[in-house]
Amino acid sequence: MSTHSGKLSFTSIQPHLPAEWKEVNLRPLIKQMNEAPHKKIIVLDDDPTGVQTVHDIDVLTQWDKELLRETFEKQENVFYILTNTRGLDAAAAERINREIAENVQAVASETGTKFVFVSRSDSTLRGYYPLETDTLSETMNRLTGKEYDGHLIIPAFFEGGRITYENTHYILDGDTMLPAHESEFAKDKVFGYKQGDLTKWVAEKTEGRFQPEDCFVITLDQLRSGPDAVEEALMKVQGNRPVIINALSYSDLDVLSLALLRAESKGKSFIFRTAASFVKSYGGIPDLDYLPKEKLIAKGQEAHGGLIVVGSYVQKTTRQLEHLLNNSDIVPLQLIVEKILDPTERLNELKRIIDEVNERLAQGENVVVYSSRRLVAVDNKAENLQISRTVSTALVQIVQSLKAVPKFIIAKGGITSSDIATKGLNIRKARVLGQVSAGVPVWLTGDEAKFSGIPYIVFPGNVGTDDTLLDTVLKIES
Repeated sequence: MSTHSGKLSFTSIQPHLPAEWKEVNLRPLIKQMNEAPHKKIIVLDDDPTGVQTVHDIDVLTQWDKELLRETFEKQENVFYILTNTRGLDAAAAERINREIAENVQAVASETGTKFVFVSRSDSTLRGYYPLETDTLSETMNRLTGKEYDGHLIIPAFFEGGRITYENTHYILDGDTMLPAHESEFAKDKVFGYKQGDLTKWVAEKTEGRFQPEDCFVITLDQLRSGPDAVEEALMKVQGNRPVIINALSYSDLDVLSLALLRAESKGKSFIFRTAASFVKSYGGIPDLDYLPKEKLIAKGQEAHGGLIVVGSYVQKTTRQLEHLLNNSDIVPLQLIVEKILDPTERLNELKRIIDEVNERLAQGENVVVYSSRRLVAVDNKAENLQISRTVSTALVQIVQSLKAVPKFIIAKGGITSSDIATKGLNIRKARVLGQVSAGVPVWLTGDEAKFSGIPYIVFPGNVGTDDTLLDTVLKIES
């Protein structure tokens, strides 16, 4: 295949692909199949960006039995629990997953409700795999005596240009298919990896517990042959083996979802490690247009400014921030990370930012608070997490100190948006309204929040073009 830069291009692979499955609208049937047994699809989201494909559902930031009971009683089949484990150490991630599984199983037993777990993680393969799926699997086995037949690995996220082709996961950059293991994300200080072929990635991440040949693969040919072929393959999976899913489109995932529901109705049991697109398909959630301006501004707060908080350090975020600063009259306030990490300077640096944020918002000016762009990092994983947490805590304290109600809040980056939601805004349960653009979800804060009923835009660090952050602000201000 002829490609530029020595890489595959999305255009060049098209002539070699089988046609998508001929039945185009499987989503209503999928939704109907979920509703019949009133099954709950519970998505454990390791940062708040996982709701970037869904709408009109709840996201919980706590998982006590009382809140779970309340959510189980609702008619909706899908809900999210924000665990934020990608921003925590491994021991905390394990504890949280175990605690959630125990509480969910207790409430499900009380109410006689079936459920499945989707462990939602990053579309560029960062996060605690296999720890999280192992913990959920072991806990459910201990509580019920049952074992999953397989854990499906589905990192496809089409809105962000993430596809899986011939077992390798790719990031689309325009037409170029960049293998995920060659991207900046694979060099992550905490969750880095070397393998691109997902069967080898599983072997790398499980430290050899599963070898490439242990992985079960659902090919694009099978998916595009229709649900019968995929169901037949899934019926053979057992022993909680890893199942690699190739997918280039929602049509592919819809075929998978229908086949899964059929296999599950015949007694098969699966757990999922996925990015965001699978949940929309498996939940039978229909498409929705991007949210209009009216949904992005808090009613009654139009005279105040809006607040953008940027914590993510990925290159895409930095470029988006630069475009915003260079092409708008937004007020820039840079939080100097070295000062935040220095106990003697921390309080003065925080006070400087807090005073100006409050003044500017009250005057109706939009403000962007951003951590200084030079990444402060060390070789130790635990210390890097601690640095991230210290910076995130400072950003949270700024939000906690807000006196004027912003007309909107945008949080950029996974750890940042999670901490601001749970600690800065005290959100216990929010409603996902939809998206402002591809892969950028909007929450409506609950009654219990510091500011109730305001739009909270959760902007992933690695999503969008260089203009997407600027475009979001321009849409609100149009």
